[in-house]
Amino acid sequence: MTQTIAIISAMPEEVEPLRQQLGIGEPEQVGGLELSMTEWNGLQVITAVSGIGKAQAGACMQYLITRHHPTEVVNIGAAGALSDRLRIGDLVLVEESIYHDVDCTGVGQPPHTFPGVPRVIPSDPALVRTLSHVAANLGIPCHSGRVATGDAFVSDKEQRLSIRRETEAVLVEMETAAFAQIAHLNGVPFVSVRSVSDNADGGAEVSFQTFLTEVSKRNATLLEAYLRAKAEQESSRH
Repeated sequence: MTQTIAIISAMPEEVEPLRQQLGIGEPEQVGGLELSMTEWNGLQVITAVSGIGKAQAGACMQYLITRHHPTEVVNIGAAGALSDRLRIGDLVLVEESIYHDVDCTGVGQPPHTFPGVPRVIPSDPALVRTLSHVAANLGIPCHSGRVATGDAFVSDKEQRLSIRRETEAVLVEMETAAFAQIAHLNGVPFVSVRSVSDNADGGAEVSFQTFLTEVSKRNATLLEAYLRAKAEQESSRH
């Protein structure tokens, strides 16, 4: 059976370089989502643009899973650094996700936790390992760690420090935990690849716009190599 690999991002700019490299046609609009599908070297590849924020991310992921039954889902995009060890342009394989703006403590939940959802939502370990190997083969240095997700573009130093302290995350952005939550509830392997576009501080807005295109092109290089390896693996099975 043909594998279906879904590549999901929040903004068109984050996935457009990959669409160009794979020769994928113009997307179609489905509600608030943008979807493109193609047969690529024996794989069914879907690219999806969810829109920004947790609600858009969750809706897009559930639609993909219900309608297209992907074998796995990979999120690519940019994020702000919470860790001082990360530099703009660094690539991070997200091992786990957490919400920084969820508070259900009034109904007995731990901080940052929805009922029925792990406080820290794991990515698929096999996908993390495989992408790490692909990055190493390409000579792309990569880090790994936790991302904090919330409906805010963080550009304040005090907020940055507070989120880092409360969540122990190394990155902050607006979709990954929602993608991960829906994938987890549906039992679909998921991983996020995030490149640092800013330091989530006073210069975040300018930095984000400047580096978004650059980091998106590098993410596309990694994902094309990953898909090529998957296609070769599939071919060897038949």
